[in-house]
Amino acid sequence: MRQVPVVMAWIVNAFENSSRHAEYFLDLKTGDVKYFSPLDFPEHGEIIKKLDRQPDRYIKLPKMKEDFSLNIKKAYLETVADPYLKGLLEKSLDSDYKFRDVLMEFGSARRKWYQYRYDRCAEFLTEWFEERGIELSEKSRVNIWEQNKNSGKSRL
Repeated sequence: MRQVPVVMAWIVNAFENSSRHAEYFLDLKTGDVKYFSPLDFPEHGEIIKKLDRQPDRYIKLPKMKEDFSLNIKKAYLETVADPYLKGLLEKSLDSDYKFRDVLMEFGSARRKWYQYRYDRCAEFLTEWFEERGIELSEKSRVNIWEQNKNSGKSRL
């Protein structure tokens, strides 16, 4: 299986923000996520075609489907103990916007929701890549501030 070091948060973010008007690609060499929007930038259409012809280097990320998002919300509801909040969320299942809007009034539940959603998306994406022979590993994070400070490049 091919190992690719990534920042999983970047991949999850791309998945959560996917739309029919844009494409996200994972660079299998660097682990970087690249965003293209041909609707806004017509030249991106040609770039996408080039990347599609390089399957050993780039893979197009899947797009989140509505039923997947709905299933995550329904599963999250099973973890909500407060009957009042659970009722409000049940009434807002048809809209991601409404669901998030309800959670804005419940700080702890909102934080749990975002972590729950992130975890489910990361699980899905890990399996999706494994089905394609790709094992994702978390890149070590670099603190740019410290790196620049230590190299003498800090402007502050």
